[in-house]
Amino acid sequence: MASTLLTIPLRRAASVETDDFAAVYAASHPEALRLAYLLCGDRDRAEDAVAEAFVKVYRQMRKGTVRQPRAYVRRAVVNEVNSRFRRLGLERREAAKRSGDDRGSRSAEDQIADSDEVFTALRQLPIRQRTAIVLRYYADMSEAEAADVMGVSVGTVKSSTSRGMERLRAVLGQEVS
Repeated sequence: MASTLLTIPLRRAASVETDDFAAVYAASHPEALRLAYLLCGDRDRAEDAVAEAFVKVYRQMRKGTVRQPRAYVRRAVVNEVNSRFRRLGLERREAAKRSGDDRGSRSAEDQIADSDEVFTALRQLPIRQRTAIVLRYYADMSEAEAADVMGVSVGTVKSSTSRGMERLRAVLGQEVS
């Protein structure tokens, strides 16, 4: 008899949670679907993203951590769509690697000639621009890291990199984009 008394309150609590979620779903689903469609431009992807977002919302509502359900649903939809775009980008990059592209089709002599040309063009840049470009793109440093190494502000690194790249393009005979 004691176990029966314990299950009744649990069922009522689960019912209340389900009712709350059903109300949130009914009120938020059309808006969430419109938002997802506007973000991704594809009805099927939007429906999938909204479904996944509501699964996450339901889990959080069961924990009792959702204070503003409408705002939480919107944020969940935006996060889900963004996550799907990141996954799609990753899948496309991986597919390009598997299908092959023009990498490796150039001879070693052509690659060396190109690197010599870039090195020659780099030497024509003022030292600050050259340093900023080498630190940012060769050493793969962030703007803040490059600024620290150069002893200048982040803004100086940004402008030096931008001006240096513009000048490199001009020296290498490419249009500035």
